[in-house]
Amino acid sequence: MEQRTFHVGNIRPPFHAASLLLQITENCTWNKCNFCTLYRGGQFKMRQLDEIKQDIDNAAYYRDLIVERMQNYDLQTVKKMGSGFASKLTRNEQLCYSIILNWIVADGMKTVFLQDANSIVIKKDILCEAVKYLKEKFPTVETVSCYGRADTLARLSSGDFRDLKAAGLNMLHSGYESGCDDVLALLNKGTTRQQQIDAGQRIKEAGITFNMFYMPGCGGRALSRRNAVETAEVANAIDPDFLRIRTFVVKSGAPMWDIAQGPDFEECSDMEKLHEIRTMIEHLDPKLSCYVISDHIINLLPLLEGHVNTDKQKMLDYIDTFLALPERQQREFQISRRMWTNHDYTEMDLIPDQYMQKIRDLVDQTPAGEEWEKLLRQYLRNYI
Repeated sequence: MEQRTFHVGNIRPPFHAASLLLQITENCTWNKCNFCTLYRGGQFKMRQLDEIKQDIDNAAYYRDLIVERMQNYDLQTVKKMGSGFASKLTRNEQLCYSIILNWIVADGMKTVFLQDANSIVIKKDILCEAVKYLKEKFPTVETVSCYGRADTLARLSSGDFRDLKAAGLNMLHSGYESGCDDVLALLNKGTTRQQQIDAGQRIKEAGITFNMFYMPGCGGRALSRRNAVETAEVANAIDPDFLRIRTFVVKSGAPMWDIAQGPDFEECSDMEKLHEIRTMIEHLDPKLSCYVISDHIINLLPLLEGHVNTDKQKMLDYIDTFLALPERQQREFQISRRMWTNHDYTEMDLIPDQYMQKIRDLVDQTPAGEEWEKLLRQYLRNYI
């Protein structure tokens, strides 16, 4: 008997944790970025429209089944009915059941993220048809989004983006990483700052919500200031809806790992990356409505966020207050953040005493300098 399943990939933005994930492409069209290992060994594939529609139909089947059950049973019973030995579903069907149940409960069936890395590459008419079909089957959906590489986005016109918006694709995410061409070349990103600007401006003209991702530290020490200033210049030219910070860390297995072992690249320290973020924010045009946000566990300061036109100074003050702390307090917060906690540096008193003792012991045992940075990076690599 044919299984009722739908395809789900592994990667999505952190804030799409509760969204329905539908895989309309597999892997990455480029797959050559020096810092990335997510799709290594995978072959890019565009799924056919009939396959995508079948996945949407199967997701709708579980939606209908679960909604009916929720009208007659409590949530725990509904969960059990779709999992374990009592379920008549296969393991893959149980996974799909669980995904839809979580989407209903945690998200209210409002957001959908179309995977994988560059789904905007699908022919516009096919993508429009897929999104329209999705919206027909799930009228509760308010936001449909996907990733797009800057070079792919730059090939679309403002009219193309308006057509996609009319179909229901109303949010786009792009990992710009840097607005500096020399840094983009170092990363082997395969895009240029002009492509970034062209794409971002057209997306905004079409009224699509745009998320621009920035990686402080990705240019190393030599290009740190340019990475900050020139990324701010790109943001100033676009005014993205969100400027999302993703701190750069060299990961084993990525080409950047070998590059970092040589004489031509020095990875920035944790604090140098924070200084770079400050420089970037400092160079943002104070008239921007863009919302800067540090919404990832890999970032040092979790409460760094605000609209540039109203909160720029507040964000700078927040960073400066941390930079003014005694080095001991900075180090205690750094290691606590990198180890496991989501507390801010203003909330250290909330950490239980037994954990604080472990933090203090690590600070005492690890000399400042390169050994300290190695320890921080060791923890950071667990999150990428």
